[in-house]
Amino acid sequence: MRVKAPPPAERAARFRSGSPRRRLIAALLVLAVILIAIVVRVASLQTSEAESLRSAGAEQWTRSYSIEAPRGTVFDRHGNELAMSVPAVNVSINPKLIENGPATVQLLDDLLVLSDEKAADLIHEIELKDRGFVYVKRQADAAIGDQISSMRLAGVNVDRAGRREMPGGDTGRSVIGRTNIDGEGIAGLELQYDDLLTGSAGLRSREVAPNGRSIPGSESVTQQPIAGDDLVLTLDRSIQFSTEEVLLEKVREIGARGATAIVIDTPTGEILGMASVRQDVETGEYRVTSGNFAAVDAYEPGSVAKVITVASALSEGLVTPDTSYEVPWRKQYYDDLLTDSHEHPNEWMSVSQILIESSNIGTIFVQQEMGRALHRDYMADFGLGSKTALDFPGESPGILKEAEDLWGSERVTVAYGQGVSSTSLQLAGAINTIANGGTYVAPKLVKATVGPDGTIAELPVSPSRRVVSEQAAAQTSEMMRNVVCTGTATRAQVPGQSIAGKTGTAFKAADNGTYFNENGDRIYYASFVGFFPAEDPEVTVLVSVDEPPAGTRDRFGGTAAAPVFAELVPTLVHELGIQPVEGATGCEGS
Repeated sequence: MRVKAPPPAERAARFRSGSPRRRLIAALLVLAVILIAIVVRVASLQTSEAESLRSAGAEQWTRSYSIEAPRGTVFDRHGNELAMSVPAVNVSINPKLIENGPATVQLLDDLLVLSDEKAADLIHEIELKDRGFVYVKRQADAAIGDQISSMRLAGVNVDRAGRREMPGGDTGRSVIGRTNIDGEGIAGLELQYDDLLTGSAGLRSREVAPNGRSIPGSESVTQQPIAGDDLVLTLDRSIQFSTEEVLLEKVREIGARGATAIVIDTPTGEILGMASVRQDVETGEYRVTSGNFAAVDAYEPGSVAKVITVASALSEGLVTPDTSYEVPWRKQYYDDLLTDSHEHPNEWMSVSQILIESSNIGTIFVQQEMGRALHRDYMADFGLGSKTALDFPGESPGILKEAEDLWGSERVTVAYGQGVSSTSLQLAGAINTIANGGTYVAPKLVKATVGPDGTIAELPVSPSRRVVSEQAAAQTSEMMRNVVCTGTATRAQVPGQSIAGKTGTAFKAADNGTYFNENGDRIYYASFVGFFPAEDPEVTVLVSVDEPPAGTRDRFGGTAAAPVFAELVPTLVHELGIQPVEGATGCEGS
């Protein structure tokens, strides 16, 4: 009998799910993938991300600080420091790290001499612990900063800084200007040449402990600071100082509002001295100003402008020094009755006499020979109506209208300096043109720059242009010499020196639009400009006195400004080594 055996049970799959072998292989694969990922990540951390990780780690235990670059020094023409940066420190605190606030503040107060208000503010900040940085005192003495650093006070930082100082006190302050607490130029040459004077900051780092205290010996400089360039000015410190002192003495003596003076080397246009002094409204004291009013304030030049009118007509060949006019003491022009400074009968006056005696009406006659348009062109050529090449911060261009824009008596008063305004700087440059043989040379204030490596870069010579002929300049100069010897500027005479000059007494416009103040008094602006030796000029000086007292003899250019010039001459002769021209006798025999 055939017996059919039942089929054997189906054998379990070799790799059945859940079997130990399969689970082991899967686990190995997962571990391999993880291991590969870890290796890739480690490789990435050690290569492409290594620098960022090192930086992040360093940030946790190091602090970086900027190193202030030394600001460039300002020198005079002989290498004397006029403005320089000296070592100082900025002291600050981190209120969050200070444990005993009152004791810390008291210690800082003892060393830095803080105000009661400042000390109270610091204690308040420490109690709040809201901020991580508060200044205690900026630009403090470096020695005191070293003393504070040596105490290693928690939360107290001392950082090196620079403090701007002028070794000569206020000498040159009007020109140099000033910097703010951050060492940035905000006035004068400090502002104009701020980019040049400012160096490139450096960088230093130091390690800190978990409590925020610096770890001794861990500080290092990672980037050295680069100092700013130095400036070498055309100023002479001795001349600048003397000019300021003489001005201060004069304004105190007569009670004027202020005064300015400019000393120019005639051939080169280099400014040897430029001073501005003014009375402090609050204290009444007179001091050297931080504003260069010789460049930024513009006023009517008055009779000094007659030099321009006369020289221009001479250069055009329209008049000679002997050309004469019958001059009345007053004459109607348009809606105004214009007058000379004093009453006199109708008299024949030569062009030379008109300038020597400063006749307004006579000067109008000379201007009319040229016509308004030509006269205006000459005034522009002399530098009026536009800024000088200095382009000093805040410098005024003055006011010089086009000939067709002049109305009424303005059309003729510009001949003697009314209806036009100029800065002292412009006017000094204009009259220096006569001293320089008829060639205008632009005023110059910076001679050179000196780089951090000591490289000296000389600045170009001042641009110049012919304005009037040499003959016209010589004739005008001779007339101006007679102004000093026998005319309105006799107080500018200096024994043994041959001087040419011209006075100017102008009315100053008040805020009310008139030439009178609230008391009904005229407001004056008195000037004198001169150069010497008259036969071969080396230096030109303009002195302007702002608001000399009305109703006194001191309100005129010949009495307020000319004596200042005379006082300055001996200093200029000594400092510049000026020798009298052979055969020149000054005013002797005039």
